[in-house]
Amino acid sequence: MQIKRDFEYYHNLHDTVTHALLHLLSKVSTTNRHVLVQTRNDILIKYLKPKLKDKRLANIKKDIKLMLNVARKQGGNLEMRLHELNSKANRTKLVGAEKLYNLLVHLYDEEGIESRLFEEGSDAEPGIIYMIEEQIEHGFDQEHNQVTPLSMLIQLERAPELIESINHHGLFLAEMKEWNAQTHQAHILVHPVNYRV
Repeated sequence: MQIKRDFEYYHNLHDTVTHALLHLLSKVSTTNRHVLVQTRNDILIKYLKPKLKDKRLANIKKDIKLMLNVARKQGGNLEMRLHELNSKANRTKLVGAEKLYNLLVHLYDEEGIESRLFEEGSDAEPGIIYMIEEQIEHGFDQEHNQVTPLSMLIQLERAPELIESINHHGLFLAEMKEWNAQTHQAHILVHPVNYRV
């Protein structure tokens, strides 16, 4: 399914860029001296090169190769390019499922909560937002407008607080559909922002 492939692609790319920049920051912050661009590129190359063999990142292998090429090129500045990529991603006008992905990235960055597509027959892990792939596929029309509320399922003690975080994000309005205080299981419905709960 296209949305699943897109979701996994953007998720892997976002994680790889973010972790590469964090890795670089951790290495550079240990010295009081200025670290040259070439040295920064070398640090990023050492971090990214093993990612080419990671089967979970197969869908972004070309992107990683492009990053390595930038770092190896004379006068290349991979750190700057990674920051530009992050900045451009934040400024992009989002439509449809891209808005949903942006929300899931927000929940990961701000709340530390991962999100996954629920796979039939697998066990749900506490603290992870699960969404149903078919519901996402049918939740948007041909013009990329959200046409049905989308369900998020999570087992988390502070799940009711996620409503405020989702609403604060600004692209969706959330409501608690079901909440079990004993098991901390929540069913959250996410509506397009022009919807009135």
